[in-house]
Amino acid sequence: MSGLRLQLILGKYPVVYVDDFKFRLKLGGTTEITINRPERSDIRDGDLLTLYTEVLLAPHKQAEGN
Repeated sequence: MSGLRLQLILGKYPVVYVDDFKFRLKLGGTTEITINRPERSDIRDGDLLTLYTEVLLAPHKQAEGN
């Protein structure tokens, strides 16, 4: 899959748990997400991490009647 991508920032969330294999982000209220921790990553309890996704950038549409 090729083409330009747009990065959408979904929010910044605190790390609430870390061990050698995973870490957990608190997304709000009682909602948390557990993520596999990359080897040698320096993630610490209390860090604020950015959650984002990427989407393809749609081609520009020309206005009708031009």
